[in-house]
Amino acid sequence: MCQFAGLNPESGPVLEQIRAILFKDFRVEFRQRVLTATLLLFVASSCFTVYQVYFIGRARVTPLVWNSVFWIMVLFSSFQVVGRTFSRELNQEFWYYTFVVKAELLILSKLIYHFLMLNVAALLVWIFLSTFFKNPVQDVGLFWITVELGCLGFSSALTLVSAIASKAGKNSVLLPVLGFPLLIPILIVVIRLSITALDTLDWGVAWQNIFTLCGLDAIMIGLSFILFPYLWRH
Repeated sequence: MCQFAGLNPESGPVLEQIRAILFKDFRVEFRQRVLTATLLLFVASSCFTVYQVYFIGRARVTPLVWNSVFWIMVLFSSFQVVGRTFSRELNQEFWYYTFVVKAELLILSKLIYHFLMLNVAALLVWIFLSTFFKNPVQDVGLFWITVELGCLGFSSALTLVSAIASKAGKNSVLLPVLGFPLLIPILIVVIRLSITALDTLDWGVAWQNIFTLCGLDAIMIGLSFILFPYLWRH
């Protein structure tokens, strides 16, 4: 319980409670560095493998291929980011959290933590793909708006699914099985929106997809806040 020193979320305002939980999660990650090292190794090795395939085959990486590889790597990174969090909580921290942390604050803090870590993963993918291949993105602003909304959707959907899978005791098996169907609509929209950023089309073309993506994110976040309190207490 030494990792809980100074962590008493119910002793202060809501923002202070969320900050305390986030600080604990980042402190654990800083000490272990398992997730960071895994993400770095996964992204670097994946980009290098793709580079070798196209280099040996003397093929040209088109903008659409670059975009597809980017989102595939972000998608698989999201499973790595979310996969371990609730397993650790249920193993050694469950009773502590049950008594001192409100379920709504816990799911919000976990969602923020996963969102920030997934942003790190997306940035790593961006850097490595831009290093190995020519970056085809024309509208960087629109592309990163897409990345932020996509990361929010991925993290919100998988955070709830990870909690369900951890409660069932089969986190590594159920997370991709339950999570991937929820991510398909988000993935379709982010790919369409990022293609708009590649082709430098007018923003008017992108607004419909932006609103759709915001709606999907809102649904995932809403479901998390509705279902997680019941799941956590039972």
